[in-house]
Amino acid sequence: MCKLIIHEKVSCALFYFSKSCKVVDINRNGENCLNKNHIITLKLREDEADELADATQIEFVEEDVCVRASMNNENGTIDNAGWHKKESTRIKKNRAEDEWNIRMINGDKVPRNRMMKKKVKIAILDSGIDYGNDIQLAETVTLVPGEDGMSPLFMDGTGHGNSVAGLIAAEDNDEGITGIAPNSEIYSYRVLDDDNCAPISRVVEAIYMAIDREVNIINMSFGVDVYSKALAQAVKDAEDAGILIIAAAGNTGKKGVQYPAALDEVIAVGSVDKNGDVAESSSVGKEIEIVAPGELVRSTGVLGDQLVSSGTSLAAPQVAGVAALIWEQDLNASADFVRALLNESANAYGNEEEYGNGLVDAQYAMEHYKEFKKSYKKNKNAKLKENTAKVLSFEDTGCVKGSWSGKDHENVIPSSNANVKLGARFPDTKSYKDTKDKYIFRGMSDNPWWHGYEKTNYVAAYIYITQLANKMQYSGTVALPSGLSGKVKGEIDTAMAVLGKYWSKELNGNSVTKKAKRDFVWGMAIHTLTDSFAHSAHIWGKNDGKWVHLVHDPNNAYRKNPDYVGADDITKCPVRWENARSAVYAAMCQYEKTAHPAGTYQEFRYVQSSTTYKLGNIYAYVMAVAGYNKASAFRNSSYSTK
Repeated sequence: MCKLIIHEKVSCALFYFSKSCKVVDINRNGENCLNKNHIITLKLREDEADELADATQIEFVEEDVCVRASMNNENGTIDNAGWHKKESTRIKKNRAEDEWNIRMINGDKVPRNRMMKKKVKIAILDSGIDYGNDIQLAETVTLVPGEDGMSPLFMDGTGHGNSVAGLIAAEDNDEGITGIAPNSEIYSYRVLDDDNCAPISRVVEAIYMAIDREVNIINMSFGVDVYSKALAQAVKDAEDAGILIIAAAGNTGKKGVQYPAALDEVIAVGSVDKNGDVAESSSVGKEIEIVAPGELVRSTGVLGDQLVSSGTSLAAPQVAGVAALIWEQDLNASADFVRALLNESANAYGNEEEYGNGLVDAQYAMEHYKEFKKSYKKNKNAKLKENTAKVLSFEDTGCVKGSWSGKDHENVIPSSNANVKLGARFPDTKSYKDTKDKYIFRGMSDNPWWHGYEKTNYVAAYIYITQLANKMQYSGTVALPSGLSGKVKGEIDTAMAVLGKYWSKELNGNSVTKKAKRDFVWGMAIHTLTDSFAHSAHIWGKNDGKWVHLVHDPNNAYRKNPDYVGADDITKCPVRWENARSAVYAAMCQYEKTAHPAGTYQEFRYVQSSTTYKLGNIYAYVMAVAGYNKASAFRNSSYSTK
């Protein structure tokens, strides 16, 4: 059996060919965009696929191959303005506040506009983006099956999506890096799974979702060697909708540019190193349209950390960021105009099949914006005076972390908080069973202690799990927190005993050290902490005149009122997620203290800052843990639920 995409000329599903044909549940978290655009996914035998391909009602049948992230963990161009010999200004070590890659493309010389009410909308199709990473998220959706209830705080399973998004839109707030276009509004579609792979059908679904949202730009930092008609059609439809599509060229060197970057409608982005020279791994070919820095680039990481990584995956979003800066000047401008200015303003100093139109240059584009716009109105083939600026090159970028040797230089340097992040995602992604054949991690109702559900004292559960985490690395006893029943303690202990059999698997093959175990279990505790802001959240129901528990499933008792659905929706009472983000950082402060204390009830204090939502039983649970006096601050957040 193999997965296939079937693109139909008619809307008939044509299941009459074989009773064994089955619809593949590959985009269960999407919006059925495939079917809306006459595309379906089926599991078929080879003979069944051949039979469908011969049918007159079927336009094409193709294998649903997987794309891979274009991070080294792993189009016809517009007429050039001419090529010249590269001249460089050498910098011994980057000591500036701005990252070396931002300086190389002159992004530091362009003011970031933070006052605009209307924002450029950018869809990032990737491994997801964690809410709270100083990026303006308008929407976050996972299309990976089985992740319906994934917390938006821990959406990115690999760090790839965070890195891509950070380069585009990380806010200028003295935390981590600053993106090229921090005023952008980001739509995050998680298509890449925890192996940074996705079937093409999932990518196509996300493209049509982005079209429905009327975004300005789509960034795709992944690729595949095989041409896909379904992908090509989706990209063409996006272009027809006025969207600028940017993709990583790939890291296959002379083997050629990968799809979707190789499609005419897409800006294929190659990468250069700290010297401004095309990276050895960067895919080359006639489809290359522009280049940007992509080797040893620092960007947003996980849980407040930063990542240094390499690949065209990091080059593409920098071009998307510059495109957003151009588009901010006039949101009524066309995608073709933005694309033309990107190419005309690039610094063209290298071979066309390696550098395309040259190195993207934010300053040159913005300085010549008005001039080019005036010329472009008269002639779509308008030209700019050739950009012959000196290229900044760096002996030391100032951002290298870790050891690089041989092929290892192509890998992402892991975040120091990587195992904490794995643990934070674990209760939403894995299902192990105990001796009674009961699932012991996933499932809010069955395992409320792992999911911050008000059915149990989530405050006490959080504290107890952090104690277990500390014991993984340090000696000492674990005291049962006040407010935690013996039954719940037993459930947690049983689950931890089962987890102990799978450490190597859950740590993704990383060294199974005492510290790694502690980090992982601390992440699980943080999941309990933050899930309380989703699963125990109540909002005021104006029509009902009472506090109403937010839920996940639109088919439950509140289905008649969509206002009560969206426990994990970042647009539903957004202040919850700001508070949850603050709780994460408070917890990480506890985790990082040299005395290795356990968690405390204080990490839940941020809920007090809101009058728009409440956490179920928070006052009672804090009082059970810390006593009446210490719980009094939570009194305004207390209420009874039935």
